[in-house]
Amino acid sequence: MRETLRGRRRTFQVFVEEGPYAGVAVGEVETWIEAARRQHGREGVAPPKITLLPADELGARLGTSDHQGLGAEVEEYPYVDADRLLREHDLVVALDRVQDPQNLGAIVRTAEGAGAAIVIPRHRAASVTAAVVRASAGATEHAAIAQVRNLADFLTAAKKAGFWIYGAAAEAPNAYDASDYRDRTVYVLGSEGEGLARRVSETCDQLIGVPLRGRVESLNVSVTAGILLYEALRQRRPRLPELSE
Repeated sequence: MRETLRGRRRTFQVFVEEGPYAGVAVGEVETWIEAARRQHGREGVAPPKITLLPADELGARLGTSDHQGLGAEVEEYPYVDADRLLREHDLVVALDRVQDPQNLGAIVRTAEGAGAAIVIPRHRAASVTAAVVRASAGATEHAAIAQVRNLADFLTAAKKAGFWIYGAAAEAPNAYDASDYRDRTVYVLGSEGEGLARRVSETCDQLIGVPLRGRVESLNVSVTAGILLYEALRQRRPRLPELSE
């Protein structure tokens, strides 16, 4: 909830579960609201209304019992324009038909922490929903996420903008840590069961894989995203000058 209030989109109403600790929760929410209003220069805009609701009514309003006593009514998620994303970021994760909200939320949190943007298709893929917001622990409210009509077309545009495109594939002959990610980079990760679509795979400059030494055949897509993103950050980290004798 705190990340939602700190994020870009406006919050119209906050719901707090009735109970013995409701007053404490309301006081904390009021502090978050005031801090967010100062951060975004919204002192002249009416703050969101705080409404107390019984637990069952709160769950019905939010469509889930997994709400930890808080919920909110917010404006529609503000996706970033894809062209703007390519201008303003040099590290991007593009997801090909990733449909599990938990996976999308985990990837968004890792990408936002790594300073990377995220691109998702409009069709046959998870979008930013309340479940994804929860799975990301609120990172969606700060992340740069673009939603595109056709992922292969986006990758082609990224190439023209100077990006190198690396597709993650379990059977790839190239190890992920053998490539240079210091230039503008897009990582493409496929769906949980099908991997990369043929046209998407063919658009990539190189296919890379994470070597496995155990018995499992593949890693969770969100784990792979974390490995790749932080390999890019490792390579881009400023090198310390060598100490002289």
